Amino acid sequence: MPKDASPVPALRYDLLDQAMDQRRLTLGMRWRDLADHTGMSGQALRDIRRGRSAPRELTVRQLEEALGWAPGSVHRILEGGDPELLGEVHSEAATEGGMTWWSEGDAVCYELTRPIAGNPFTARLVVRDGRSRAQVERELAKVVEMARIQLEG
Repeated sequence: MPKDASPVPALRYDLLDQAMDQRRLTLGMRWRDLADHTGMSGQALRDIRRGRSAPRELTVRQLEEALGWAPGSVHRILEGGDPELLGEVHSEAATEGGMTWWSEGDAVCYELTRPIAGNPFTARLVVRDGRSRAQVERELAKVVEMARIQLEG
C-alpha cells in the first residue's frame, strides 16, 4: 500500500443490523413488515443485515424511508455513526410503519408521509368502504411514488 493511502474502514453491518432492529421495534414492525415496506424479500434483507450483500442506493433509500431515517443514515451507521431520525409525527392517531390513521365518524383517515426532494410529502386518503390498511398503504405508496417522479424528475 502506498504511504499516502489510508486504509478504508470496514463497514459495520453489525451496527446496521442493531440499529434497524431497534428502530423497527420502536415502530412496532416485524422484519417481514420492513421487507414488505421496502419491496425486498426477507432473504435479501437478511443478507444486508448480515453483511453478505451490500445494498444498492435505491434499497438504502427505501430502508431509510421505511425506518423514518434521514437520507444518509444507513451509510453513517455502516461507518460507525448513528442514524438521524426524520421529524417525529405528533398525533393522537395510531401509527404503523410510517402510516398514520384515525377515525372520523364512519370514515378512517390515512396519511403517509415520505421525504421527496428534501421536503416532507404527505398523501392522504379517506376510506369508507372497509379497505384493509395494507391495501390503503399500497395505494398511498403509489401516490407518493408518482409525486417523487414529478418532483425529482
